[in-house]
Amino acid sequence: MHLHRTLLTTTCAAFLFTVASAATPAALAKETTSVAPNVPYSAVTELDFDAPLKRLSYGPDALQFIDLWPRPDEASPLVIFIHGGCWLSAYDIKHSYPATSALWHAGFTVASIEYRRTGDTGGGWPGSWNDIQNAIDSLRQQAQFNDPQRKVILMGHSAGGHLALLAANQFSGFVDHVVGLAAITDLASYIKMDGSCQRGGKQFMHNASAADWQVADPARQPPTSAVTLLQGEADSIVPVAQATRYDHSTTTTVITLPKAGHFDWIHPQTDAWKHLLATMETIHESY
Repeated sequence: MHLHRTLLTTTCAAFLFTVASAATPAALAKETTSVAPNVPYSAVTELDFDAPLKRLSYGPDALQFIDLWPRPDEASPLVIFIHGGCWLSAYDIKHSYPATSALWHAGFTVASIEYRRTGDTGGGWPGSWNDIQNAIDSLRQQAQFNDPQRKVILMGHSAGGHLALLAANQFSGFVDHVVGLAAITDLASYIKMDGSCQRGGKQFMHNASAADWQVADPARQPPTSAVTLLQGEADSIVPVAQATRYDHSTTTTVITLPKAGHFDWIHPQTDAWKHLLATMETIHESY
């Protein structure tokens, strides 16, 4: 059945896989220090992070690359991360580095996708979507990532969550679980609202045909993979209804967190982050 839970407490402990010894004490301290909920975007961009260890190109454009934080254990779960930013070129992959490197410290191998966005040559619909497909396909072709023993979690924040939900169906044989962080699940209803990110959505789908909309909107495509949506009730950018109305599948779980804002899910010092890691533990144990 579809599960919708509202988390009323913030007592979940951050989950670290058995490779936690690779994290430095300073890094662990940064991840476990609590800050007040509903952090602004600027608080995320001011965080320290570990730079990617490798970079993989999946196309000729300078923006077609995947940043990698590999773990020494080849069986460690792989998180494929798609950053948000209202689909706009103004918000690149770097703002997600604190989150992706923190996931690495928590024991995951992390592959974070950069892609062309609205304002970039070739970005917008369908270019951005094509980039995501090509990036995931390039990972799937890597023997180290396409190992039956390795679990693959596709994670996206905000507009990246929208793209992750689309990719879930395309790569259901490769991706085991999808995690949406303040994900935009119903694009058509979202862009009807007034706001800067909604305007970004309109620009993203500029001149799209009816057939394009059928492909581009997760609300029109029942998921074929297990989906978990994490949503803050204090999110002023993506309303909670984007999560609670996403009810297509018996394998969909929706978790809402009071007081959490839009950027709490990518700030490793928030209670929302602790809930994210606890959720990842639950997902990992389910396979």
